Amino acid sequence: MFSLKNEKRSIKVLLFLSCLILFSLILISIFYYGNTTLLGNFYEPNNDDVKFIRSAWNLVQTGVYTYHAPPNPTVFMMPGVAYTLAFFMSIFNKFGGLTAFRIAQGVVQILSLLLLFFISRKIFNSKVAIVAVILDLIYIPEIWVPNLILTEIFFKFFVLCLIYFSIYAIDEDKTKFYILGGVALGFAVLFRPTISAYPIVILIMWIIKKLSIKKAVKYTLAVTVVFCIILSPWWIRNYKTFNRFIPFTLATGNPMLQGTFINYDQTTKATDGLDYTHYNTKISTLSEIEKNTLEIDVSKYRLKNLFPKEPLKFIYWYTIGKGSYQVLTPFYWRNIFNIKYEVAGIYHFILLILSFTGMIFYFLRRNKDVLGILPIASVVYFILIYLPFFTMSRYFYPVMPILIMFSAYICVTIFENIPFKEKFLK
Repeated sequence: MFSLKNEKRSIKVLLFLSCLILFSLILISIFYYGNTTLLGNFYEPNNDDVKFIRSAWNLVQTGVYTYHAPPNPTVFMMPGVAYTLAFFMSIFNKFGGLTAFRIAQGVVQILSLLLLFFISRKIFNSKVAIVAVILDLIYIPEIWVPNLILTEIFFKFFVLCLIYFSIYAIDEDKTKFYILGGVALGFAVLFRPTISAYPIVILIMWIIKKLSIKKAVKYTLAVTVVFCIILSPWWIRNYKTFNRFIPFTLATGNPMLQGTFINYDQTTKATDGLDYTHYNTKISTLSEIEKNTLEIDVSKYRLKNLFPKEPLKFIYWYTIGKGSYQVLTPFYWRNIFNIKYEVAGIYHFILLILSFTGMIFYFLRRNKDVLGILPIASVVYFILIYLPFFTMSRYFYPVMPILIMFSAYICVTIFENIPFKEKFLK
């Protein structure tokens, strides 16, 4: 499954060099840029990263998990980043913990690169796999994102684990791979809950493979047990703190409300003709949970009244509009190593073109392995799951390696079909 024993020496060397180069670049960026890569600031916690840092500090000092309004406990964000960060801070102190966390993200990034190789090899072959690794290596967000204090690196790793174990589970039809998939799913949810509906992808594969009901029930129970074991500390904590069962978070209100504004233009609220009097209240007087409930209610009110007025506009916005915000640009918000955003954007767009071409070519193949449908369905899942809410490039970043895999596939296919290609190999 993870063996490189039968690989050619050239593949092993290229894979080792790619991992070494990526890790070296990440380390250089970490020590050169330091905390200048923060998206918010410590004095006025105004972004997820600095709020995670404050949460970790409070965890170390008080043992209470907070987010928006310390010392009040939170259920706004899943605990993965805050607790991991708090672990490093408890060993290396407040600011040393930030560096240790970033270095750990660099290590995890290398593991994700290896996972990309193994996934690509399983679906295609070693040649496609090593090309995918090289294409991913020169994708600048892979160097930039480990510098951030956000969910992306750990979440991406567990998502890739989930996809890889799922491929083996479908292919080998063995319980142990479903259990591994359940473990990956559980840990992924601890960082971001949007992956929790991923079993829908597995259901699609079961239908394609015509899995028996008996086996489907057995595998579902195995995954459910593992998933519940991993999430149970979070559930117990939430019930003790808030006297109610909260499976994930209560944080959909704000991204749902922002998503109701076409092109995120909130100035239209003044001219949309709706009466918000009933919802007018001082946000500062509301608790985190009350604010979330209010924002969900306002979202429903807006959609109920605005959608009938301009249905085509809203249908476009909730499909192609939001999808384009999520997919078409790279998660690369600040330049490093003097690489401009425009350059990263061009490379990102080229990868998109190549990957979608690769997917189409894959489906046109007569002898295709149906296992390739699973990573494609995973990409579609990531696009669809965010459409009801606020979308942006950050949310699509975790599945970019899958698109890169299909980019590598079409590149290798084109090269192998070039007449007299032997000349290029001399």
